[in-house]
Amino acid sequence: MTLDSRQITKNDLFVALQGALLDGREFIPNAIKLGACAVLSETKQSEKHGLITEQNGAVIIHFYQLPKILSKLASRFYFPAADCHKVIAITGTNGKTTIATLLANSLTLLNQKSAQMGTIGNGLFGELSDSLNTTLDPLSVFSCLRDYHVKGAKYTLMEVSSHGLAQGRVSALPFHSAIFTNLSRDHLDYHGTMQEYAQAKKMLFDEFPLQQRIINLDDEVGGTWLAGYSDAITYSAMGKRTDSHRYLSVNNVSYLAQGLSFKFESSWGNGSIMAPFYGDFNVANLAAVITQLLAEGFTIAEIEKTIPHLDTVAGRMEQYYFSQQQSTFVVDYAHTPDALEKALVALKKHSKTGRLICVFGCGGDRDKGKRAEMAKIAEAFADKVILVDDNPRTEPAEQIMQDILSGFTQPQQIDCIHDRKQAIVKLLADSQENDLILVAGKGHEDYQIIGETRIDYSDRLLLASLQHLENKKTDL
Repeated sequence: MTLDSRQITKNDLFVALQGALLDGREFIPNAIKLGACAVLSETKQSEKHGLITEQNGAVIIHFYQLPKILSKLASRFYFPAADCHKVIAITGTNGKTTIATLLANSLTLLNQKSAQMGTIGNGLFGELSDSLNTTLDPLSVFSCLRDYHVKGAKYTLMEVSSHGLAQGRVSALPFHSAIFTNLSRDHLDYHGTMQEYAQAKKMLFDEFPLQQRIINLDDEVGGTWLAGYSDAITYSAMGKRTDSHRYLSVNNVSYLAQGLSFKFESSWGNGSIMAPFYGDFNVANLAAVITQLLAEGFTIAEIEKTIPHLDTVAGRMEQYYFSQQQSTFVVDYAHTPDALEKALVALKKHSKTGRLICVFGCGGDRDKGKRAEMAKIAEAFADKVILVDDNPRTEPAEQIMQDILSGFTQPQQIDCIHDRKQAIVKLLADSQENDLILVAGKGHEDYQIIGETRIDYSDRLLLASLQHLENKKTDL
């Protein structure tokens, strides 16, 4: 069952939707030629609903408002009899990828085969393939879940975006649990207002048969939701708890050279955690992970033993240390004002000496309002700021940079280097002892979009190659 006629093989079902850019009905002949035995063809005319026609031996069924029921059709198609394994949804502006990855990693270490779906890819843990969207189309979602189910997955950790919820891409998914991380400015080009953005996220907690609702008590929006869910479980990285909900509350956080340590109190008992991660937001991310594991019945002893062995998440506060300069680059996906502030504040706590340098840009054809906001944050928390291109897309890169510069009180102090590689190489050459350099925005991404061209580029691969070059010189 597919939306892409190019993927059709013999006896497949082709779904022809009338999209904003392409009309899938134009590809019906090609789908039939490739072997489709049946076609569901979207019609905008209610009187044509249920009309059946035939073309070259294939049945074409005309469907009114097909996109609205596509998730339910996909559910019945891929899981006609067997129940799906447990699917845990993670939603919120920041933290989705880290929580999903750390949960998949934790569950795998606890002998529960797990998969994940989201920004950095889809697949069994450790076997991810690239993903173009955080939340896939309804057919791909259920096709992937069926594949993981057959391979023995007990859990899938799914990042669920506001777009995915608003567009009904997961409307028929029987989510077992949902985690809400936080809400800050993002995607207003799509939702229009923060209220609409929040409401899209809240759909996950209102419209699905959840066994567990796990909500960040430290987030203002999450706190306002709690009154409506007597069964909710709260987590807090700031020592908060309520008397009316099960809870996990973190205290005694220490910021160490090699990561974090903290203690927690919970409805399941108290514990102590050591973890190879950095920043307050990772305390919150780990609190969410631990809360979900406790809710699933894992013991505190099992969790305390597992967390120190978790892997760092690609492009999420990922460190690259250069011994010759004694400086550290940190690659992070922070591309919103809130995420950038949290990353800078986090690094400030872990670095007692040396400069904190911030490298960032903003994407083109996206929310322009956040550009000046991010400038204010970078100026407030970093000792030095370098502006670079992110994904300019079809906007002039120079105009994007000017929009960002408008947010600085001293724009003359800001270095503007459009080419990310050039900026990083220069910073490495000019770095001083104990400098901490945040390279924000791209994270795990291995491309840039300039105009309508997608080019190969990765901050992570560049820094890894520079590290390798330094090690090679040291060996010589």
